[in-house]
Amino acid sequence: MLAVVGGGISGIAAAFELLEQGVSPEELVLVEAQDSMGGKIRSIEMAGKRVEVGPDAFLTRTSAPTDLAAKVGLSEDLVRPRSFSAAIWARGKRHPSPEGIMLGVPVSVGQFVRTSAVLSPLGRLRALLDVVLPKTRLADDATISHLVRSRFGREVDEVLVDPMVGGINAGSTTVLGLRAVAPQLLDAYAKSGARSLARSLVAVVPPRPPAGGRTIPFASFATGLDTLVQAAEAHLLARGVKILKGARVETIGNGRGGLSLQLAGAGRKRGERIAVAGVILAVPAPSAAALLGETARSASAKLQRIDYADVAMTVMRYPKSAFGEPLQGSGLLVPRRFGHLVTAVTFASRKWEHLDLPDSELLRVSAGRFGDRRFAALDDASLQREISAELAEMLDLRQGPAEAATWRWQGALPQYRPFHKELVASIRAELAEAGAVEICGAAYDGVGVPACITSGTEAARRLAARLAG
Repeated sequence: MLAVVGGGISGIAAAFELLEQGVSPEELVLVEAQDSMGGKIRSIEMAGKRVEVGPDAFLTRTSAPTDLAAKVGLSEDLVRPRSFSAAIWARGKRHPSPEGIMLGVPVSVGQFVRTSAVLSPLGRLRALLDVVLPKTRLADDATISHLVRSRFGREVDEVLVDPMVGGINAGSTTVLGLRAVAPQLLDAYAKSGARSLARSLVAVVPPRPPAGGRTIPFASFATGLDTLVQAAEAHLLARGVKILKGARVETIGNGRGGLSLQLAGAGRKRGERIAVAGVILAVPAPSAAALLGETARSASAKLQRIDYADVAMTVMRYPKSAFGEPLQGSGLLVPRRFGHLVTAVTFASRKWEHLDLPDSELLRVSAGRFGDRRFAALDDASLQREISAELAEMLDLRQGPAEAATWRWQGALPQYRPFHKELVASIRAELAEAGAVEICGAAYDGVGVPACITSGTEAARRLAARLAG
């Protein structure tokens, strides 16, 4: 018997791959502590629409999510955003994102400076120095900020790169490791003989598609991103995989010829245990650390070093008449430096055609980032009032929302500090000595749906290879 602990998209992908590796469905069990699968993929109902309170799409530059969609018969149901152009809120105004950037970093400096009204005149002048400053020397533990600020100055980092790159992790570029989070920037700069970071990035910028041929590299499902989860769960059950929802694994111990999982939860017998030859932990790092405390203490201690950011997602419906002017684009990024509670706004009904409403606009509003948990001190009603007050200024709103719902994610997004990859590699090496245990998920190999699917798939391949050897 093999076990996958955690029914998020990483655990689901791991279960699929174990079947691909020849594991009999009757010899596979998936344990999920919640009453539903999907982890942070979650949709709620508002105004008759399914709106996401977790990720609202997945990147299609890699085939991992589309391959999984094909396996469960959903290839024809994919939908793409009709708009993907976020503005930036700075110094009391909305500004379009500058042209000639990659991850917020200038690539075409001339084009960038001409279109970067979001920066102060001094900030634009400082960005120009990238082409004349000596090449920056980077230590192995460099942060994203260290490289960006040395080339373009603090303002480019705080107003553009931090909300665009740091926002993906709900973190800060002053803390996030360059190699762990933005390796494409590091690799391009290290390999290039140019002292300018902008000129180094020219070689790795994706080519511009011909006019009219642009495809936005994101996708989802009109019935909610959790459609993929539900279809995958149904597929696993139809194959004969045993799925235990509402069941918690309390401890992992050594058993006869393998490992022993102690279960708890509704419908479980006291002290119930199942014997397994191997296990994949597709759970957040703190949960994995707690489970491994008996069998792999050093790995458990290292897992506890991975920090997380807490966030809240509030979905709000406003009458179209509430806006002083119609919404344009797909959303708004709010840099940390300006002190707002709101970190980002997605104009969901503008971004997705299937969320269009005749007389209302649906907004997804994020609050919280690493080092900023102000939202946690507010109840839902108070948080929604604070958000509404900030949105009134940012979006020229003349009245409050017709309805709102808040979903709180504790331990939402892991923080990839410098040497994160080395930390994960050392944890996996120690687990290899402790037994047939693998870890996968957002805490280790990248955040986002594609990275989580790939992480689960690779964990299953490693476990299958170890047991076969």
